Amino acid sequence: MMKETEVETLFQLDAKIGGNSKRREILYSFIEPLNSLYLEKTEIYRAQIQSCRNLSKYIRSNEDTQIIDKEISQLQITLSLQTP
Repeated sequence: MMKETEVETLFQLDAKIGGNSKRREILYSFIEPLNSLYLEKTEIYRAQIQSCRNLSKYIRSNEDTQIIDKEISQLQITLSLQTP
């Protein structure tokens, strides 16, 4: 079984933390425009995990770090349910 860190995605996502003080969330956008109809769910989940890891390198707030860690955990669970 391959770990998500061993798989290179064909596209990149940009992750940003947005929202207001009561509800903060991670927002994703494609760095390069492409037709998302041809992407597999697992590819998208892997790209989201990688973009969250990249974002975590620049975060200084404990609250934002917790948001990113929670998002990565949820994505890893979702990815594990999607892969046979």
